[in-house]
Amino acid sequence: MDNKISEMINRIQDAELVLVGLGEAFQYDWSSLLDDKRYKEIEREIDNREEYIWIIPFLQKMVLQKVHEDKWNKAYTILRDILKDKNYFIVSLCMDDYIYGVGLDEKRIVTPCGGFRKMQCNKNCSHTLYEIPQESLDEVSRYYNKELSLEALKEPLCDVCGDKLRFNQLGVAKYAEEGYLDRWSEYTKWLQGTVNKKLCVLELGVGLEYPTIIRFPFEKIVFYNQKAFLYRIHPKIYQLGEEIADRGLGIGENPVDFLIKGFVK
Repeated sequence: MDNKISEMINRIQDAELVLVGLGEAFQYDWSSLLDDKRYKEIEREIDNREEYIWIIPFLQKMVLQKVHEDKWNKAYTILRDILKDKNYFIVSLCMDDYIYGVGLDEKRIVTPCGGFRKMQCNKNCSHTLYEIPQESLDEVSRYYNKELSLEALKEPLCDVCGDKLRFNQLGVAKYAEEGYLDRWSEYTKWLQGTVNKKLCVLELGVGLEYPTIIRFPFEKIVFYNQKAFLYRIHPKIYQLGEEIADRGLGIGENPVDFLIKGFVK
């Protein structure tokens, strides 16, 4: 076994708490959609027709439901096993929802960028999240299978104001933070319990897209907690600042591949 992996396992096992951050380099590779012949046909069909752009995230959700046998599923299963019986919390910037449904405790997960689990009004008029309309999913699926025309699709609308419904993801005109704030509150409470405790921090694929959510706060946590140790795994931006260099290790690898290569026996 690689010495870095062996050392990491020992640190995790010895830690009283484990803090995990998942970044953009850990997210599902959406470019693989371009390998789908039908998806490419749909892109051409809706090209320059903004009224149909709304179906793209529905197609993405369909793809995610079909590909849960790929390497991301393996990586999350490994992460689950690594954290087994540990007191942990996970902050994830990934919007692919892979983290849900692999056996991790959802009460110990916060995804501040949202995902495909709920929808919201584009204007967030009532600060309410909605279940995904099954009718819309079925219609997009039938369109994908060429059983329904593009023009027959009906975009889901907000029952309150009549504006468009969107998946509750960062990037919506008025993002509904209500989707994650309760879990974020639990996360901040959990952090209070890490003071002066043996803390192992894992940063997996966290770059500089939203540094104030994971990267900078994690560095600050390690800086102030002399019993903390940080593993920063990223294909390009894995360097550590001098102030925490003696209590951390930067690994220049793809985090998904790193887990699979290092932890699969």
